[in-house]
Amino acid sequence: RALPPPPTLPPFLKPLKPLPLISATPPMHIQSPTLLTCLFLASIPVEIVSFSSSCFLRANTCAKTGAHFASHGRFAAGLTGVQRVSTAQRAQTSVTIVSRMAIQGDGSWEEKMRAQALVSTTWLQDRLGSNDVVVLDVRGNVGKEDVGGGLVQTAYESLKDDYLSGHIPGAVFVDWTKDIVDLDSSIPVQLAEQDAFAAAMEEKGVCGDKTVVVYDNGKMLFATRLWWALTLYGHEDVRVLNGGMQRWLLEGRDTDMSEGCPLKMYGEFEAKDSFARMRVSANDVRGTIQEREKGRGDLVIDARSAEQFSGKQRRSKRAGHIPYAVSVPYKDLIDTDKGGYLPPETVKRALKDRSAFPAPGQKCVLYCNGGVASTAVFFALWQQGVPLAHLGNYDGSFGEWGNAEDVELFPLV
Repeated sequence: RALPPPPTLPPFLKPLKPLPLISATPPMHIQSPTLLTCLFLASIPVEIVSFSSSCFLRANTCAKTGAHFASHGRFAAGLTGVQRVSTAQRAQTSVTIVSRMAIQGDGSWEEKMRAQALVSTTWLQDRLGSNDVVVLDVRGNVGKEDVGGGLVQTAYESLKDDYLSGHIPGAVFVDWTKDIVDLDSSIPVQLAEQDAFAAAMEEKGVCGDKTVVVYDNGKMLFATRLWWALTLYGHEDVRVLNGGMQRWLLEGRDTDMSEGCPLKMYGEFEAKDSFARMRVSANDVRGTIQEREKGRGDLVIDARSAEQFSGKQRRSKRAGHIPYAVSVPYKDLIDTDKGGYLPPETVKRALKDRSAFPAPGQKCVLYCNGGVASTAVFFALWQQGVPLAHLGNYDGSFGEWGNAEDVELFPLV
């Protein structure tokens, strides 16, 4: 299609010279929200066929420039100031912007990401240094001290010193106890709200249009916690390194001790509740219990140890488990020798043996002590084909439920 006459660019955009970048025959593959903004500010007619969260938000901001849009996909519904283009208008469109990850209503995005989400050390090794990949080190630990009487006191710890002693080259450290939590919450390690979480991720270099790879020390719970949070808040391409640092070191791969310059890390990430059902509250859990009392409802899965499930051990004021819960200790799904998940068929058998594999259409509510270990089982169920819309992580978990004094509102068995 013929390009329209060159527009008069604002003075601050002239040095950018965006026009050569759009001279190719559409459709073009544009990943940069900044370039998208330049096109809008230059009033260049643009057709958006499908686009990522970052491009959506930029389009929403710049829609008043008069550009034409044809919007489809998951993000189209919230786009304001956008008009559908006619065939005649489309003939005047000079650029078609197609995001690298088109979200379709038929679930094709989820199927594609499920197949790609758990990555190998070789996969990551081949992509180190790529400008399209951000690697996050979220190693952590839960310190435990047996104080007698079945009570175990815990301390949530980040492993920044381990990161400084050696990490995957180019990785940026995320403190799971501070960077991504609501520090004002009375319940420990609750996920930060959208704006605070987005700001923390931007400081680590996370962009909506880049692949994010997360890893921990191989136990998987901290990596899957960050995967869960990023996916909940709308990032479309988050991968989990299977085996984490444990497997990386066992295979003799290179490590680095340097930290990146914070000024060079900053990214652009707009958080939103793309899959709000992935996070459930105490009220949601109570609703599930009420449904189960009627002989129907969601599965409830307890990812803590068998000793905590039975009440022999506790890390909160009260011992026991939530009514109708089944026990699936997350460690039973992990390869302790190499780190990472056990083979898929072994994981599936472990879930089915514990009556923790949902029937078609049935949903799952998962919990642990702080909503962290439960994400390891959450991720395993998703990998087995359970849709995200059918999985809910109770963020408060036993940090809220087991410490509550109202035994009627927060029953235990």
